[in-house]
Amino acid sequence: MKVIPFLSVVLLTTAGLSCSSDQTAVDNAASNSSPKTPPVAAATVDEVASGKKVFEANCILCHKADGTGGRVSVEGKNLNVEDLTSAKIRAFTDEKIIGYIMNGVEDEGMPAFKGRLSEGELRDVVKYIRVLQKK
Repeated sequence: MKVIPFLSVVLLTTAGLSCSSDQTAVDNAASNSSPKTPPVAAATVDEVASGKKVFEANCILCHKADGTGGRVSVEGKNLNVEDLTSAKIRAFTDEKIIGYIMNGVEDEGMPAFKGRLSEGELRDVVKYIRVLQKK
């Protein structure tokens, strides 16, 4: 009776190793035959063009065409608008910039665009801002 439990353990262990080896072979074959996932691509021309269009329609009044901002007067308010090409803004994550665009910065006169711009438009305008930062 003691031999049967031992035999069962040996058979189960061997079966497990066999399945494990077979699965490893399948995994290796799959990884060798499937193409590697490419890295995240840079912004496409269409995304940058879309971002430029959104920027021109919503941001250019305050941030100027080159994104440098500065002192402007909008609707009777004198503002010192953030320079989007500055090292400070370049260091922001895309999500942080999107947050500022969506929620605005009331103390600085930045309006909120939540509900006015789609998620795609927000992402595209950030991609366009990144292009401005490289100039």
